[in-house]
Amino acid sequence: DTRGFQGLQAFVDVGASNVEDFTNLMAQYHDSHKQFDFYVVPTVKEKKQTIDTIRTIKALSAMGIPKQKIRVVMNKVEVDDDIHDEFGSLFGLATVDKSFVINDKCVIYNNEAFDQCKDLGVPLVDMVNDKNDYRELAKAAKAEGKTEEAERLVKMALLKMIAVTAQKNLDQVLKALF
Repeated sequence: DTRGFQGLQAFVDVGASNVEDFTNLMAQYHDSHKQFDFYVVPTVKEKKQTIDTIRTIKALSAMGIPKQKIRVVMNKVEVDDDIHDEFGSLFGLATVDKSFVINDKCVIYNNEAFDQCKDLGVPLVDMVNDKNDYRELAKAAKAEGKTEEAERLVKMALLKMIAVTAQKNLDQVLKALF
């Protein structure tokens, strides 16, 4: 949901494993890095990915992209994780190197809704905006003796609840990011 972000035209996700190809291609087009308003670098807490994130930030910075345009988003974080402990090397680098922005409010928490929506082939936002009252539908199915259908509808009700939570988290991250 990008309401309130009408000035932003696109999000380009360049995986850390593709950053070298991406920067090499950009180098072929003079000033192409100026075509982007921001560079959002998603990262996870595992050591290898943190190293890849640092490489990505350094590559973007070496292209002359200013600090304010390079922003880190911490992804797949557990609710009880201490962000500053889990991503300490990035917070430390931001303090010393000053080549990017990291905000402890830019955290995407682990949520089963992402995988479940993907498995169903339903975008998260569609699940959030789904007007079906799955609890009521489940009650009706159960009353009709349709046990399997009632169980499926209960799962859909639960999915909708966690999808709303995930969407609120994403909205909060977008707000904090920009």
